[in-house]
Amino acid sequence: MTAIKEKHQRRFHPPRRPTPLPLRVSVVRYLNTAPLVWGLGRGASRRAGYQLSYAVPAACAEALRSGRADVGIIPSIEYQTIPGLQIIPGIAIASERKVESVLLVSRGPARKARRVALDASSRTSAALVKILFAKQWKAEPDYLEARPELPTMLEQADAALLIGDPALRFLLHGPQKELPEVPNVHVYDLAEEWWRLTNLPFVFAFWAVRAERARSRQTRLVLAKAFRQARDEGLAHLAEIAREAAGRLGLPGGQLERYLRHSIQYRLDAPQRAGLESFYRYAHELGLLERVRPLEFL
Repeated sequence: MTAIKEKHQRRFHPPRRPTPLPLRVSVVRYLNTAPLVWGLGRGASRRAGYQLSYAVPAACAEALRSGRADVGIIPSIEYQTIPGLQIIPGIAIASERKVESVLLVSRGPARKARRVALDASSRTSAALVKILFAKQWKAEPDYLEARPELPTMLEQADAALLIGDPALRFLLHGPQKELPEVPNVHVYDLAEEWWRLTNLPFVFAFWAVRAERARSRQTRLVLAKAFRQARDEGLAHLAEIAREAAGRLGLPGGQLERYLRHSIQYRLDAPQRAGLESFYRYAHELGLLERVRPLEFL
């Protein structure tokens, strides 16, 4: 009997748990996202084996919406349009006062603009433009979508939304160099205008996760810790990130490092949450959102 029992025990193997697939992470390829991503590709967080893909902000949101990505840096307004998302706590791309990389460039004062060209690659910035025209500048211009080519945009409209690296390049080069033929150029920093309206920071983007990839408490804790660690590693290497970006963007590394250190906030604390909730309320009031659902964190 003992031999039979031992033979049976040798043949029994407990079922193996399926190995979880690596998380597919959709990332915006702008300089201001680099500190959040640096640690995922090079730092200690690299051991997690995330699969990174890069796109413009709106495309990152669509990857999450369709299930082609599990985690993504999404424009903040998209949280309200994609069901089943949870926010990784404590991390954002936000700004208090000037952000420098989200601009409205206008031929004359913004309040006099009748047509505004929007770069559709970020729906959050487009919504912010509409809120500021309605609430700050008391105007109701027509809006059109256009490729992010500023001279062409200003041929079609009185003002144009410029975001990301192109906006930063325009600001650092100066209107005289970028738009030498356009007189009376006005440049508005949209985070600064939002601060004047609300006295709150503006949250442009944050990490969001499809809920089915974070069902267990342990998974949620691991994800939150890994992405905070990646953020902290990136913030510890801002000088290196700026030097690498300088050659790609054709801009001085020192100015880029200053931008990353002082113009962007990489946290989502109480003031940023208040700014985010105010943004959603204004967007709903103007009909840009059908409804506002509360913030749900991992």
